[in-house]
Amino acid sequence: MDYEMEELFPIVTKLARKYAGFESTSLSYEKARMLMEAVIYCLDEYWSQASGTVSRDLSAEEQYALGAELVLEKAGRIREMHNEMSASFEDYGVKCLRDTVQKGIPEFLKRYDARFCPQDTILTLDYPVMVDLSSCSGADRVHGYLSAISAEQRFLGRFGTAYVISVLERYCSGYRDLYENICEILLGNVLGHLFLQKPLAETEFEREELDRLSARFQALSVSETEREVEGSTREMLGRFYCNDPQVLEYLRSGVQNLAVRIDTAVRTGRADKVFLL
Repeated sequence: MDYEMEELFPIVTKLARKYAGFESTSLSYEKARMLMEAVIYCLDEYWSQASGTVSRDLSAEEQYALGAELVLEKAGRIREMHNEMSASFEDYGVKCLRDTVQKGIPEFLKRYDARFCPQDTILTLDYPVMVDLSSCSGADRVHGYLSAISAEQRFLGRFGTAYVISVLERYCSGYRDLYENICEILLGNVLGHLFLQKPLAETEFEREELDRLSARFQALSVSETEREVEGSTREMLGRFYCNDPQVLEYLRSGVQNLAVRIDTAVRTGRADKVFLL
């Protein structure tokens, strides 16, 4: 929504008085800009999160107040999600994943200022997830990030820790220091088994099997490979995850990248870089 400056200025002024402890409204340009961004962030939160209940009859100040409440609620959900996840979280020995979730998120919760600077993400979120969160910031970004990690944990958990680590070791002996998404690595390997109808218990692909996979994908364009990957991913989730919508939506976010990886691998004669174990 577009707002006139005269609608936003009173909100920013009141917020500035609270920020300054009601002693002065004289703020630096940087602080005033921060507070304006905070107000806009909460207004965006109102319009994006209160779908179905938004009212155009409310004033900008009323919309801001409701948006600010939504931000606080989201910060609370982040804490709940993290506490719940921590009870069974598995990092598979990947330091970047462990540090981001187990150290970074608590640091965010400790430092996040939902009232005066809700737009600040604080963290760099070094472990990459497959969903694109670049358009989000603050609590929205961290909430989306934890939702992605939750979906990953459910997907990876079905294979067992030992199997996941075996795949990662085959991918890279120094996997513990990887700054790559391990879910995508495992998904590529699993799809290789599905394409060949090869049980996961039968580990390691024979040369003849890699040749068959290569021939299959060399005959396809990247977009056709993408459709194959998405279709097989849906089939797998239907069989083993009861069509978990969050896991499906998350894995679909990585389909395009995985299709490109498969296409590159088979056309360079290195199918074994995707189909690992």
